[in-house]
Amino acid sequence: MGLIEKIQKAFKRDPTLKRRVIAILIAHLILALGVNLMRFSLFGNDPFNCMMLGISSTFGLNYGLAVIGINLILIIPIFILDRSFIQFGTLINMFAFGPLVDIWFKVLIYFFPGLAHVTLLGRIILLIVGVLVVCFGASMYMCSNLGMGPYDAIGWIVEKKTHKKMPFKYARICLDSISTVTGFIFGSIVNLGTFTMALGTGPLVVFFTDNINRKIIYKEY
Repeated sequence: MGLIEKIQKAFKRDPTLKRRVIAILIAHLILALGVNLMRFSLFGNDPFNCMMLGISSTFGLNYGLAVIGINLILIIPIFILDRSFIQFGTLINMFAFGPLVDIWFKVLIYFFPGLAHVTLLGRIILLIVGVLVVCFGASMYMCSNLGMGPYDAIGWIVEKKTHKKMPFKYARICLDSISTVTGFIFGSIVNLGTFTMALGTGPLVVFFTDNINRKIIYKEY
């Protein structure tokens, strides 16, 4: 059986699969847009992107290349410890998310050059909209249930390998703290946006999941 036949069979076996594939692709487009809105706010970004923006700036790399490089490093322990976390969504997150952020940045600068010189009020609006967009995209990404990026998988693997002695939330706090400090060391902005994402992501993602994305993807009305 060829690859196309296998894909067609998978779609027939799971009627939600097509919507989930579309959802995870759209989710990364949304996430990439949100990251750039927060970037233009100059109030900082979530811990992972805070780290990546700092690293890419320090070493003169474009953001997309830096993300792919770090993801290739992070995937090694996941490949060794638990390959079940590596799925279609993992590959999309590893290789598409970073370049999409770069593309959105160029598009926004081209069509809205004033974003580079917004007022304080404009920055606050960009921050609020950026947080909402990122959380909506994260909710859609998780709802697709097609795997997760290496950074997101680390916390779950720690919980699994420690038999819940270190739950995911604590493992994620440690990972986010390391990322934030790393971003700060490399000159990234650690500000209101960083702490807003650290504290507000969970509740907003749950809200979007329960009220919008799960209903869209799985037709739960």
